[in-house]
Amino acid sequence: MTVYFLGWKAHYEQIMIEQLAQAHPVRMFRVPSYARRFVRLARALGGAVPLLKWLGKWACSANGATPNDLLVCNEGQLKRGRQLHLVTAFPGKRVLLIRDLVDADFVERMRPLFDRIYSYDPVQCERLGMEHLEQFFPFDIEDARQSPVAQPDNQQKPLCFFLGRDKGRAQRLESLAGELSAQGCDLDFLIVRDDTSRTPCRYHVGAVLSYEDNLARAKACDVLVEINQPGQSGLTLRPLEAAFFDKKLITDNKRVRDTAFYHPDRFYVLGDEQRDLQGFLASRAPVVAPDALRKHSPAGLMDRLLEVAGSAR
Repeated sequence: MTVYFLGWKAHYEQIMIEQLAQAHPVRMFRVPSYARRFVRLARALGGAVPLLKWLGKWACSANGATPNDLLVCNEGQLKRGRQLHLVTAFPGKRVLLIRDLVDADFVERMRPLFDRIYSYDPVQCERLGMEHLEQFFPFDIEDARQSPVAQPDNQQKPLCFFLGRDKGRAQRLESLAGELSAQGCDLDFLIVRDDTSRTPCRYHVGAVLSYEDNLARAKACDVLVEINQPGQSGLTLRPLEAAFFDKKLITDNKRVRDTAFYHPDRFYVLGDEQRDLQGFLASRAPVVAPDALRKHSPAGLMDRLLEVAGSAR
């Protein structure tokens, strides 16, 4: 059995797939550029359903897909109506992993096409009838910790790092930055302007960092910071970065308390504080045991996917 990943383009997703491929028959589902041009032509002709069906079957055959294989998709391309011809033509089992917030109409349109639909957000799962999947980190714990970034010998102040789009959070982040600065912290806050950025903020920047730069800054800091977007309740990658990279995290997501790797010296939950911020910043968190992180690792994700592969359609 081969596990194919379709539409996984983010850098961290490709890192994860490379990790999995070291121990499992895992590969990207490849669609040549000329085949994509045929799809655009078919859509320009008003859909051209027979041509799209043929292209889907041809792409599956070119990738060597069989009824014993598994296709893993995310919602990004499917929300825009792309790649549906590839999904419907795939001869094996199919899984959809929803990473963002979606509506009921999208889930109901996808339900007949997939054997399982997962979401990282437990509230969204309950509301829309999906299965909950733990957020996963692209690195195994051994790889995440093999090359820690050395801190300067003369660094005395904790360095706090935030990166994300504004999404109406700038005012709250600026207020938090003031609290951290008052506690003697250095700040590396990058709030990317978007259509919610109506009030100027000293931490606004014009563009998102590359994943490599984001990762380097996350490894170099002492404290990660996150404020979730409205309506989001599942884990993001930030709590996992804190656990895998041995960092602290200041977050407004109370669900970190329910994780196997939670410790009050590692996670400071805004709005649900059980200690003062000064004490948290001065504390030293114990290193997270590898067993507590397995289900959030690429290996843990593969465990869940293999459950689907072994179930009857």
